Amino acid sequence: MKFNMIMKIKANVRHETASGIHRADCASYKPRSKMRPIPLFFICFYALLSSLQCGTSSSADDRRWLVSLVDLVELDYVDHCEQRANAAWNELTGNSKGLASKLERDKTFGMFVCQQTTDIKSALTAHALAPDDNVLRRKVKLLLQPGDTLLDTEQWIKLVTFGDNAQNRIRFATNYDCGTTTNCTLKELQYNLARQQDEETLLRMKKSWENNLPDLNDYLEHILPLLRNASKQNNYNSVEEYWDALGEYEGAILKARELWENVKPLYLKLHKYIALRLKGSDAVGKPLPVHLLRSLTGDDWSNLIESLLPKHAGVYQKVHANLQLKNLGGMEAFKQAAKLIKALNLGDADPNIWTESVFNSTCPPTLVDWCKPNKVRAITCKDVSISNFIEAHEAVMKIVYKQTINLHSNNTYILREASRYSAVYEAIPGFVSLLSVNPHALSDAGLFPLETFNYNPNAHRLVLQLIMALRDLPKLNFYLAADEWRIKVLMGAIPYSKIPSSWSDFRRNFSNIESGDRDFLGDPYMMFNKPYIGKFMGLILKYQIYQSFAEELVSDESDLIMHIAENNDRLIDAMIQGYGTIWPEMVSDLLAKREYGLEYTGITDYYKFLDEYLDNQLDPSAYVSSDDYIETVDPVPEENEIPSSPENQETIVPETPETHEDIVDNVIDTGESNHHKFSVETSTVGVMEIKNVVAPGDQKEVNAKEASYSTYWWIGIAVALAVVVILIAIIARKRHSHRKQLERQRRENTHA
Repeated sequence: MKFNMIMKIKANVRHETASGIHRADCASYKPRSKMRPIPLFFICFYALLSSLQCGTSSSADDRRWLVSLVDLVELDYVDHCEQRANAAWNELTGNSKGLASKLERDKTFGMFVCQQTTDIKSALTAHALAPDDNVLRRKVKLLLQPGDTLLDTEQWIKLVTFGDNAQNRIRFATNYDCGTTTNCTLKELQYNLARQQDEETLLRMKKSWENNLPDLNDYLEHILPLLRNASKQNNYNSVEEYWDALGEYEGAILKARELWENVKPLYLKLHKYIALRLKGSDAVGKPLPVHLLRSLTGDDWSNLIESLLPKHAGVYQKVHANLQLKNLGGMEAFKQAAKLIKALNLGDADPNIWTESVFNSTCPPTLVDWCKPNKVRAITCKDVSISNFIEAHEAVMKIVYKQTINLHSNNTYILREASRYSAVYEAIPGFVSLLSVNPHALSDAGLFPLETFNYNPNAHRLVLQLIMALRDLPKLNFYLAADEWRIKVLMGAIPYSKIPSSWSDFRRNFSNIESGDRDFLGDPYMMFNKPYIGKFMGLILKYQIYQSFAEELVSDESDLIMHIAENNDRLIDAMIQGYGTIWPEMVSDLLAKREYGLEYTGITDYYKFLDEYLDNQLDPSAYVSSDDYIETVDPVPEENEIPSSPENQETIVPETPETHEDIVDNVIDTGESNHHKFSVETSTVGVMEIKNVVAPGDQKEVNAKEASYSTYWWIGIAVALAVVVILIAIIARKRHSHRKQLERQRRENTHA
């Protein structure tokens, strides 16, 4: 009887909610008027409590009541998610009322969560949860510990007001310095920052960005301390313990420190290499200013790539040129990413993304989730670069990931949208971003032919590893630095007088970077007191996933994309589980039981060529200088030879000092398969395509063969010349005999 009553109440309340009546009050919320009506839900709830007290309650009834209440709460969460998503979208797209609407919805959401937590606690009895009722137990735990939303109403409002206002100002300010005489927007600042060479101008650009950041003292005095309050409200003794719980990994910060110590040598080598190339040997080992890295917060050094390329950088030049020619930025980059994800058999991206997303805003991509199947939209920029191309793959995979979770019938709201920081959710999209620069993926996208890659695979892998390292290693460092610094401040490990300048001091010692005192306030995770530990763990895990698949290949030349497509069950299974299982329990299956936890070897093994190269560059005397790069050979056709087919024809482009602006004028035939109709090469590359692919282990033999072929070629030329001379002599002799015969006939006619 009680169960039937609950189902009727559920239907009635849902009807009222659909009609515009929403229960979004927390106990501490002060109503706008003294005569505020009591919400229908409270009346029904207290009526049920009274009925429960009047009779004997069985454990089965308690469970049914709790299940029904949880179902009802989750439906309300979906309503709030949709309202918040609409408000966030309006704010991101510049709607005049967008910011006010977003603030209102965010404030109301915190009060709603607080009230729902109270309701769940009231309904929870000793008999409501059976020992084997794992799904319901998991839902209840996630609902009872929802994170920062348990803050008192006034404190929650203070947090979201600070963050929403700060992000809006940064996004829509028009007083940035782009190195020109006029002010510019954030989108223009990002574009110019990536291309600016002058150090003084870069510093001026960064300072103009810092002028739009929120007040440092306001953050340190009123926002950061809210972390302590949130940890107490969620029943944890410290911020570190609280963040470990949100990351669902016991001892997460300690584990992150251990992992970082093993990755740190590679990070420092890359840092020294950058200093050497940008400022000379005197700068090696010294802190580098953030603006010199062409970065605002120092978490991504991708804009430096063209200043750091090794001697043989043909793969970068060609991929860059093809990205420009195909205009693979914005929507086109997202569509190319969707093709790769489909080829991996991981799912199809919702086609509405292309028409309902915005592709001419700012980068990196921002995703807005309506907490419904096939309702995730993106805000991103249309700039064409390798970095944005990689970022697009990660963003689209996150969208497909959410679709996969949503479409699984067992995943109700709380099991797919919990306020937790899952490393698996970060790792799988990150893994796809690694695959975006895989040789077979680049070839399939028409960016770099596989035949050319296999001719000098180690040299090309080095360049691709450098591209990824400039993106991922600084992020790994920044993630841990951001969490460590905040913990130190809140624990009192930094003297009070030094706290305002402590961020720049910490970055100098921890990251070897000269940072501003408040440039971290441009980061949304810092603004809203979110931990980075999930992203840190996810970045480590994505390289382990890559390693687990790569080790299954017969050779380095095997098609990794095809192999993953045929063996992707462990990826899909992890996505389907959502937050129903804590992510550390998925790691063993995700890595095909090779490892049972996070290890640094995945990332260090991935960068083995880069590691060796950096050692060589930083200490050349310790290594024997050898250049095993094989220049491509264009075969010389024999005289009067007719090509067997158009596909075998090659076009040679001479090396000239042209730039990327001349891309369209430098189209060459790449010799790719019919699947790709065309590709391009800038004249700065000067690479001639080959027909015969040489395996890496046969390079010495090839050099010897090339030497002998050269000798045979000159002998052939000599023989050909001799034959030509003989033919000319024969023809001349015949013509001479013919003239004599004509002369003799003429004389005979004269005598006659």
